Amino acid sequence: MDAVLALTRRPDAVIVTGDLVTDPGWREYDRVRELLGPLPMPVYVLAGNHDDRDALREYFVLSEGSTGAAGEPLRYSARIGDVRLVVCDTTIPGREEGQFDLERRHWLAAELAAEPETPTIVALHHPPVLTAMPAFDEICLPETDRLALGDLLATCPHVIRVIAGHIHRAFFETIAGVGVVVCPSTYLQAPLEIGTTEIYLVREPPAFEVHVTVNGGLVSHIQPIPPARIRA
Repeated sequence: MDAVLALTRRPDAVIVTGDLVTDPGWREYDRVRELLGPLPMPVYVLAGNHDDRDALREYFVLSEGSTGAAGEPLRYSARIGDVRLVVCDTTIPGREEGQFDLERRHWLAAELAAEPETPTIVALHHPPVLTAMPAFDEICLPETDRLALGDLLATCPHVIRVIAGHIHRAFFETIAGVGVVVCPSTYLQAPLEIGTTEIYLVREPPAFEVHVTVNGGLVSHIQPIPPARIRA
């Protein structure tokens, strides 16, 4: 939070791309809300595979456009300056891998069609692209779901970025010509091991992303979090 507040220009909003906790419970979400409390800008959260959708609905102000009853996918849209954020829930409760099934495809298609002239960011927890690390690809979106999302995005030129989390590592790809930016973790990272069949995390420097609109486009920066200063 200190690193976000220390930016020379404070963001218009903060997006947390899922996995706010490791084990969902009221104490854990109370702590997350306490930590996010100093941020003066709106905070938009996504459900990750470690989260409880209904707890997120209870503990966080999502958006006036949020939809879904208890137990249903957590999804909504919000306006951030000149850009529209569309949050699509890719989680399967109790599972690590994600899903973009027919029902979610219909929801996202309708949501994107609602404002076809507005530059839009689509936020997912699970990356819709391959990582070159098979152990992580197995817990992302399956091939049929990735292809379906690509087919949808190919008809939506107003989508200027897809953002995701889940992998604990920053990397970049494209889907249907749209840039995909995957956010690193603010805690532990996945080491770069191309072809790995094992998942583990290491203490590489944490970081977050900063997305900035420039001349009608969007530039995405990776911002490392400096070590905490120790006072003598």
